[in-house]
Amino acid sequence: MNSIGENSNTSIALGFFDGVHIGHQTVIRQAVELAHKQSLVPCVFTFTTGHSAPTAKLNGGAIITEENKEAELYKLGVEKIFCPDFELFKDMTGEEFVRDMLLKQYHAKALTCGFDFHFGKNARYGIEELMQLCKNFGIRLCVVPAILDEGKAISSTRIREALRQGDIETANRLLGRRYGFDFEVVQGKRLGRTINAPTINQHFPSGFELPKFGVYASFAEVDGKLYPAVTNIGVKPTVKSDHIPLAETYIIGVNEDFYGKRIPITLVQFLRPEMKYASVEELKNSIHCDIEKAVEVCEVFALQ
Repeated sequence: MNSIGENSNTSIALGFFDGVHIGHQTVIRQAVELAHKQSLVPCVFTFTTGHSAPTAKLNGGAIITEENKEAELYKLGVEKIFCPDFELFKDMTGEEFVRDMLLKQYHAKALTCGFDFHFGKNARYGIEELMQLCKNFGIRLCVVPAILDEGKAISSTRIREALRQGDIETANRLLGRRYGFDFEVVQGKRLGRTINAPTINQHFPSGFELPKFGVYASFAEVDGKLYPAVTNIGVKPTVKSDHIPLAETYIIGVNEDFYGKRIPITLVQFLRPEMKYASVEELKNSIHCDIEKAVEVCEVFALQ
């Protein structure tokens, strides 16, 4: 994934692309378009943060897994993804980054980035420096201006804020797709089966941004088909639990064993906060009300 053929020149979109949101998509599509016009290979340069991360990227959790991020990039027409760990290039000067990595290693003939792109040691280089370096090395540069939503730039920070508030509609609008996850289904306490609402349990990995705790109307994808669902995100305060946040989803019309499988879940609307009930019977009644609401919501979203 971190190499390119000797005779292949590239058009590269530059960025962390931590949400692959509408702003990111605009940058990537521009790089793909330039590639097609100039007979270049459309590529993305991004990075992992396994050992260290830019200071600007330390303020929030992940909103997409690396696997899903890669899948979204390929959907946009990218043919090659360069994804070194940040540790490998964080101490480069701006010139070293452009000359030694982008030009010599990845054969860049065109670069595309957002208006706020920074690079080099301590992110001390910006668009002006990049323009001059590209001119020096004969690389075409395209800088994409801010993509606005309600008068403000679309950003991963805004998406995280929306998730924390349970504002899934805003998060989905900024993403340009439904927010979701496909974590492995793990063993639960099987309480749902005793109240006629069997669920699947999916733990959020460490470092993943948690949506507001509560109940959501959602969709579950099973064997390529979407089913309406209701998802509780939180720590299940009514029953004894280890207080590790997880997503617990009842898939309407499906009653199968999914342990060990990765089931994609997408959220479409926040229904209510997570609550602690006085009894399991009270919890059962609430769940069935949630299911009725989720069905109504999903019917609307299924038409969109």
